[in-house]
Amino acid sequence: MNAAAYGEYVFGNGKGLSSVVYYTIGTGVGGGALQDGHFIEGFSHPEMGHMMIVPHPEDEFKGSCPFHGNCLEGMAAGPAIEKRNGKKGQDIPAEDPFWEIEAEYIAQCAYNTTLMLSPDVIIFGGGVMKQRHMVKKVHQAFTRLLNGYVKTPSLDKYIVTPALEDNAGTLGCLALAKKAEEQKL
Repeated sequence: MNAAAYGEYVFGNGKGLSSVVYYTIGTGVGGGALQDGHFIEGFSHPEMGHMMIVPHPEDEFKGSCPFHGNCLEGMAAGPAIEKRNGKKGQDIPAEDPFWEIEAEYIAQCAYNTTLMLSPDVIIFGGGVMKQRHMVKKVHQAFTRLLNGYVKTPSLDKYIVTPALEDNAGTLGCLALAKKAEEQKL
C-alpha cells in the first residue's frame, strides 16, 4: 500500500499536500501513510487494515480475520462481504441496506485515522470503493461518528477515492524508483 500511497502523493489526490493516508479495501485491507514524502513506520510497516472496529448493531457477522475477528479487514474486506452476504460486493445492489453497515466500518477507519494522524487527505481505493455510492455513505457515517469533535477539511476533498484509480501502485513504484535513482547521483 505504500506504493499506492506514494503514487497518489506524487501524482494524484495527495499532490501538493504534506500528509497522505491511503487504504485499499479489496481482498484484504492495507494502508500506507506519508508525512512530507516519508513513510510513517517504525520497526515494521503498519498493519492499518487490522485496526479494531466496533461491530454495527445490525451486523451479526463475527468477522473473517483468523487473528482478530472484527478488525477492519475481518469486517469490511471483499471476502468478509461475500461470507456475510453469500455474494460478492459487485453483485449487491447499491440500495441494499448492507452498504450502510460497510460504510460505517470504513467511516470508523477514517475516524481513527483522523484522530491519530490528522492527515491532509484520506484516500480509499480497492475493489470495494469502486462502488461509487460508497463515498457519500462514508461521508455521512464519518460526520455522525466525528460529531463535530475536530474540524476537518471539506469531506469532498478529505475522504476521497484515488485520482489514479487502479494505477496508483504502479505509478507510485515508478516514482519511488526515480527517487531512489536520484538519491544515488
